[in-house]
This record gives sequence, C-alpha cells and structure tokens, in this order.
Amino acid sequence: MADRRLVCLAALALAFTGCGGGEARPPQKGTHASGAGGSGGTGGTPPPAQGRVLTGADDGFAGRLSVGQTARLRLPLPEGGQEPTAEGDAVLLIRISNVTGTGHREWELRAVHPGTTRISIPRPSTPTPSTLTLTVT
Repeated sequence: MADRRLVCLAALALAFTGCGGGEARPPQKGTHASGAGGSGGTGGTPPPAQGRVLTGADDGFAGRLSVGQTARLRLPLPEGGQEPTAEGDAVLLIRISNVTGTGHREWELRAVHPGTTRISIPRPSTPTPSTLTLTVT
C-alpha cells in the first residue's frame, strides 16, 4: 500500500513540475527586455516568458505569462546560499531539486492567477538584488 502511494506521489510531482524528460526551450529571439521597465519596444506589452530560463544576469527583465504557463530561474549559487524571494502572489516560486549535480539551483516560476510578481535575486557581490517582474494575464 505504501509503495502504491509513493508511485502516485511521484507521478503527481512529475505532472506538477513539468519534469518529463523534455528539454528547455531557448528564449525567442527579440523578446528579451532588459533595463528598467523594458518593454522591448512593443508598445508597453512585456515579452512572453513562457519556456525561458532566466538568471541573475536578466536583471530588470519584465515578461508576461498566462495562467498555467511556466518559466525557470537558474542560479549558480551554492546550496545554503540566499534564496530568491517573490513579492506578489500571481507567480509561485517553486524550488526544483538538483538531481543532476550541475552546481546550479533552479526554481519553476508558475503563473497561478492574474497579477504581477516581482522576484528579487540576491547577488553576492552587491547589496542590491537583481529583479525580474512577471505579469500574469
């Protein structure tokens, strides 16, 4: 009975985290907006963030997701380092276990309802964090 529950929990975890052996898609060309309020010249509409792998180098990124879509945040910080934080509840910041030993930590950014979430990413070299802003429609 316990084995059956474990299998069910593993299947649910795979379904919710999107882990299914697929590969991350590269960012679409021309959709990266950097800098404060970066809209990429699209008339104020942030570029899509679906499928992107964001890092601390994406400081100032402003993107959009639809409810149910995801992006990823990957940081080369050591285990036990400062964690990113989310201000707002439109996007969940879900920690992903590192099973490959890549030396990176990773989070899924899952859009759960309309609104805006600002993610702050600590930087060891400066007291000012990197920030990402995700708008969910």
